[in-house]
Amino acid sequence: MSTPPTRFEQLYQNDPDPWRTATSWYERRKRAVALSCLPRPHYASAIEPACGTGELTAALARRCGRLAASDASKTATARARRRVADQEHVEVRRSRLPQQFPSESNSAELVVLSEILYYLAEDDAASVLAASVRALRPAGELLAVHWRPQAPDAPSDGDSAHRRLREHPDLDVLVSHIESDFLVDVLRRA
Repeated sequence: MSTPPTRFEQLYQNDPDPWRTATSWYERRKRAVALSCLPRPHYASAIEPACGTGELTAALARRCGRLAASDASKTATARARRRVADQEHVEVRRSRLPQQFPSESNSAELVVLSEILYYLAEDDAASVLAASVRALRPAGELLAVHWRPQAPDAPSDGDSAHRRLREHPDLDVLVSHIESDFLVDVLRRA
């Protein structure tokens, strides 16, 4: 069973930055490594479901012509909107995965799945991955970033999530970065 969105809402209501994405060296470094793995300097359009409070969103915004970010948490979405309020080309919406994946077919040059896949049950993760591939233009790229250990409230871990990505028949691996704590993969739609 996927981790319920109410779990994340509770975390964000109790702490403005529950994972210290804005302040911890680990999170800042992971974000920098992930962004440095992207092969293109600029993407015309990108989708980032599960954007949390928008730290990665703000960094992605500098490299995107248009960015559609979303999260299931009302509190996180409000914080993400404030985080990118000065970026007119960024839209932050509230939506729940996998039911409300923010895309149209073949519309994005980049889809970013960061710290979300291991919170999804196998069927939900497969749905999000299928929606991500459909959202990509031909030769579009998918950036995946995940912590490797299994979180106590997650049905899976980062290694399992990335193995599923690498085995997807419609995705070719461009970059694979492995550290003891996190994984980064960039895959291209075949």
